[in-house]
Amino acid sequence: MIKNGIARILICVRDLRESVEFFRDNFGMSIVADYSLNSATIQLWNLPPATTGHATLLKNDEQSTLLELMEFQPHSGKSIRTAGNTTDYGLFTIAFRARDVDAAYHRFQQQGYQFICPPITYTFSFGPVTVKEAIMVGPNDTPIVFLERLSEPIPEVKGDFGTILDTSQVVEDIDEVTKFYVDILGLTRIFDQVLPPGLIDDILNLPPGNESRMAFIIQPGSKTPSLEFIQSSVEGKSLSEVAKPANLGLFAIAFATDDLEILIEKLHTNNIKILSETREIPISASESAKAIIVEGPSGVNLQFFESLT
Repeated sequence: MIKNGIARILICVRDLRESVEFFRDNFGMSIVADYSLNSATIQLWNLPPATTGHATLLKNDEQSTLLELMEFQPHSGKSIRTAGNTTDYGLFTIAFRARDVDAAYHRFQQQGYQFICPPITYTFSFGPVTVKEAIMVGPNDTPIVFLERLSEPIPEVKGDFGTILDTSQVVEDIDEVTKFYVDILGLTRIFDQVLPPGLIDDILNLPPGNESRMAFIIQPGSKTPSLEFIQSSVEGKSLSEVAKPANLGLFAIAFATDDLEILIEKLHTNNIKILSETREIPISASESAKAIIVEGPSGVNLQFFESLT
């Protein structure tokens, strides 16, 4: 039903040129498409009719997943997620593999970027694997993770940064996540554990005594980023009312399907809220697709589309 894992990661940006340069120049991503957004896209996201927009798509050499940077005019100037609200429910980070996290930390500090957490080394029970991690507040207040693997086998990273490892969500209930992504969409859960006390407290600025659970869900055989889910005993608030364009930051992830109508029927059967009518929208300068917006677990916006070309 889902063709190949995460198809697109959607970010609403303040300045498209600056955001494109950030991902292109720092992460070695290439522009694969650049196009104006039509009125159907504006309607899909329930924006005022006078809104206009433009999108640029970027990718790395190893993955099919695209970063879709979208500039809407007017935009609100308001950020979806700020540095302090690491426990609020919704889309959280984009994680990149780094060759040297300490070097990345100093590099971006010199450029004026702030960090939710500086480089921290820890051993993750999934493996076990020892990693060094830092979380930066990137352009449009989008949290960006740098992750360096320190235990063997250490993957080759040709430049300063490699593939997109995952996109994370802070959720209220991982069991709800599993029902949606595994039971309904047919993806595969590869990890789901209560974490050792304190393992991620410093990373997310959580108080002592917090209980955390983490899960990873993937499409087997795909090189697309994992879906990472973090559940904490610290109560957050939902970002669903602000996690939408034209507010700035990471606002949706998209999946391609080979039959949108069958997917819609399955979503209806499972009482999943569909937030939009089916619209025909551009997905590149020369391609179009039928698309819908769905409310996923913890109010996360998910786009599903079927290519018409």
